[in-house]
Amino acid sequence: MSAKKNQPDDTPNSQDRWLVSYADFITLMFAFFAVLYATSVKDIEKTKEFQESIKRYLIKAGAFGESGAQMNQGTKNNSPIDSPIQTFNPTKPETVAVQDEAEVYFESHLTKEERRKYITDIAADDWGVRIIIPSSTLFSGNSEKFREDALPFINKLSELAAKTKRKILVEGHVAEKETGTFKSTWEFASSRSVNMVRFIQTKQHMSASQLASATLGDSRPLYQNEKKSLNSRLEIVLLNPDFEF
Repeated sequence: MSAKKNQPDDTPNSQDRWLVSYADFITLMFAFFAVLYATSVKDIEKTKEFQESIKRYLIKAGAFGESGAQMNQGTKNNSPIDSPIQTFNPTKPETVAVQDEAEVYFESHLTKEERRKYITDIAADDWGVRIIIPSSTLFSGNSEKFREDALPFINKLSELAAKTKRKILVEGHVAEKETGTFKSTWEFASSRSVNMVRFIQTKQHMSASQLASATLGDSRPLYQNEKKSLNSRLEIVLLNPDFEF
């Protein structure tokens, strides 16, 4: 008869194995209830900010109307959400630097209320850095003339335009069928963009070769809902160095 070899017993005590699973279960339950508590605390302002950031991202991701003209816009730095898919070419580092410069400038020269009033968005795209401003804060009613109370902001905007040392393009946009005292949306949008170009040139003594205006009438709407009035706007584009006009 062969003798049995003595082998070490490596099997853990079966009576204690349930403790491991129990500890994991308790940890998961703690995490679950912590999440429930965190989501139960409602901050109305934060919720609204999050909702608006989603709307802005969806607009820049392609909800610009049938034309789809501005699907390549980037996302704003202050947005609490990031783009899940890169749908445009990576923004040039020098363009990102100008966008940061613009945001820092406005944060230091405007109050929070003024930024909310005058600036719909600041975004980088293939052309450069785009500053979107609602017309209702700049112009009096259906006029192409600037509101007197908007002049301090427009002056600061012109200072930023000169400070960046970039060529400046001012795009005029109006709401659907908004013509003011003109015969067409094209002429109305043009009159507003030209007035902004003239102001910047006169105030900052910039060369005419550094400035241009464009009219897009009502062909590039941002909204199709109750916010249609915000389609009337100026877009100030701080152009990339390689952009020619």
